[in-house]
Amino acid sequence: MWQKGISLTSEGCALIYLVDAAGTRTTSDMMNIDLNTDYISPVFYNGTRIGTQFYPEANQIAQSANFWLNDDGTEIFHLNGYRIQQTMDGLVKVARMNNRCNLRTSPTNGSATITTPYIHCTASMGQTSHLFVRREERRMHFDGTSFVVRNAGHSAGFDEGNLLRVY
Repeated sequence: MWQKGISLTSEGCALIYLVDAAGTRTTSDMMNIDLNTDYISPVFYNGTRIGTQFYPEANQIAQSANFWLNDDGTEIFHLNGYRIQQTMDGLVKVARMNNRCNLRTSPTNGSATITTPYIHCTASMGQTSHLFVRREERRMHFDGTSFVVRNAGHSAGFDEGNLLRVY
């Protein structure tokens, strides 16, 4: 997903496709699919402050945290502008106090949801396992057998046979 549309390809497919306002077509866009590169850690650690020089600040944040236990067994923490809740069945919710960023995970049904002003993402490992990402009008969905993207009213993706489908 990027400014001009959504680029996609699949394993065993020599072409790269672009789904944008004009529809679906092949493109000369380059895709770096290096499976030996760690793409996750830089995203996860972006903007974090790591090292012993930050221990005093981290300690101050921890000291100012609030915790309580509701009658129903729900644990609630207020920590540095975040509200963290965990219910008895393991459901965890993390939210900024301004409610603009939310994270929710459930071990009961194996699902996770992330919502920010810029992106909405759901994933599940349960009976209906899937990954769904929405950013503005761009969407992509994978259900374990087919992968579909949608942008500007156009949809395309790969079916269970790894063949391109234009919807």
